[in-house]
Amino acid sequence: MIAKKVLLVGNFGVGKTSLIRRFVLNQFSEDYISTIGVRVSSKVVAYENQEIKLLIWDVAGTSGDEKIPKAYFLGASAAMFVFDVSREETYSSIDKHLASIKELSGLQNITIVGNKKDLLSKEELETVIDTVSVKIDLITSAKEDDNVEDAFLQLTSQTLK
Repeated sequence: MIAKKVLLVGNFGVGKTSLIRRFVLNQFSEDYISTIGVRVSSKVVAYENQEIKLLIWDVAGTSGDEKIPKAYFLGASAAMFVFDVSREETYSSIDKHLASIKELSGLQNITIVGNKKDLLSKEELETVIDTVSVKIDLITSAKEDDNVEDAFLQLTSQTLK
């Protein structure tokens, strides 16, 4: 079995911890508990006939301008940038965030995930998708367990490239 370090990054309150809890424990809580620093979870996934242990680093959210310690990014095989589809401030400067993550991690491809789709109508969601300046890989809902597994499988595939 191979182990791969993966990062979840993005603004505070976008649902990074909720996505991880849903994926690792199949649980969801409405309670918001801010991550301080970094929290590491793990889950073994079967992918393309091999077992991969994902070491999932839940990096504390920022409000945009704070710098994340470079040490968190060292040795990462893949990263997922999560934004909240219902809060424009979490995706309005997505290009700047992605450039910073790429610089710190050395990763070229970042999985882009819009979370909390359960908070918007289909029309509102389409507007957000058209507004975001980068290609969104998946739209998820940790609450409704929608596309969560797919997001982490895409992240797993990134670790093997």
